[in-house]
Amino acid sequence: MSSITERMQQANLTKKERTIIEKITRDIEKTAFLNGIGLAERYDVSATFITRLIQKLGYEKFADFKKELRDRYQRMTFPKDMYRHFLEGGGGNIVKASITQDVQNISNMETLLDKKVLNKVVSAIEKSDTVYMVAMFGSEVAVDALFYYLGRLGMKRRKVKGVGLSKKIEFTNIGKDDVLVAFSSQRIVKEVVAAAEYARKQGAKTVAITDNATNPLACACDYTLLSPVKGVAIDYTNAANIAMINVIVNCLAERDPEKVQAQLEEDERFWKNKDIFCM
Repeated sequence: MSSITERMQQANLTKKERTIIEKITRDIEKTAFLNGIGLAERYDVSATFITRLIQKLGYEKFADFKKELRDRYQRMTFPKDMYRHFLEGGGGNIVKASITQDVQNISNMETLLDKKVLNKVVSAIEKSDTVYMVAMFGSEVAVDALFYYLGRLGMKRRKVKGVGLSKKIEFTNIGKDDVLVAFSSQRIVKEVVAAAEYARKQGAKTVAITDNATNPLACACDYTLLSPVKGVAIDYTNAANIAMINVIVNCLAERDPEKVQAQLEEDERFWKNKDIFCM
């Protein structure tokens, strides 16, 4: 079966059609999860235009085209392919590229931040009995960070990580008084999505921290906070995820100063008694 690129080369497309399909493939991280109407709205064309374009590319139905997009997207999510792309680009100043990309991700996170959604997420966490956190692979870093900071605020929390987490979450008592926060840099990991879906069925509020509002995880959750994770060489980066965690935790700390102050004073007494400091 021909790839999208091969079909583009062989099809007799108009200039506008070629421009649109090039945009669709270029923006694969967004377009892989859109339906025909979504693609039409994104590129300001009619649904009929998209249907005709897909047919001219040789696809019998939209589902075949969408599968090709998702397969193409999935190949991009593997570190091996990311690294190969990096090498093909000539490498360059890796130190500058890494720092520049992290700064760009955090800047984009700030631009994309919906403060109304943020406020709802913070309120849900504040009122919750227990905050559950789920992630796999590189995204587990974010779970560890959020787990630590919520502990500093004296909040009940539980982290569920790694292979098998979708089953592990079923053996918890997660329910209507709880919140589940799910991180997924790859956006399409089945177990993370399944955990969010299960938590939602149990009545818990669910939050996706991911970099796309239309991916499977975002669609499975009540709220989505966008956090770009574009990396440079071997994997995604958690710089924006950590920044998002800082925003959430600082918002929580601002809401109840007396409680937070008391918790921090208790922590200080505890650690001083443990004699863990050099001075």
